Amino acid sequence: MPATTPPPSEPHSHGPTAPARAVWPLLILALALVILLIGAGLAYLTWRHPSLGAPLGTAFGGVTLLVTLALALYRR
Repeated sequence: MPATTPPPSEPHSHGPTAPARAVWPLLILALALVILLIGAGLAYLTWRHPSLGAPLGTAFGGVTLLVTLALALYRR
């Protein structure tokens, strides 16, 4: 009779990458929620104080540019 299941003394192992696969989606979800929260706060601030629209837009463009450059240099 061939054994199809591991003996009860051996724990069932998914390999060393199983915890890492579970962490990345949660990390991405948390990051997306933080970005949405910040975006909603900035939209509300701009709605209540329209004169802040240009400085906030410039700051957002600058941060986007820096993140894009960092990702481009990282992939290079």
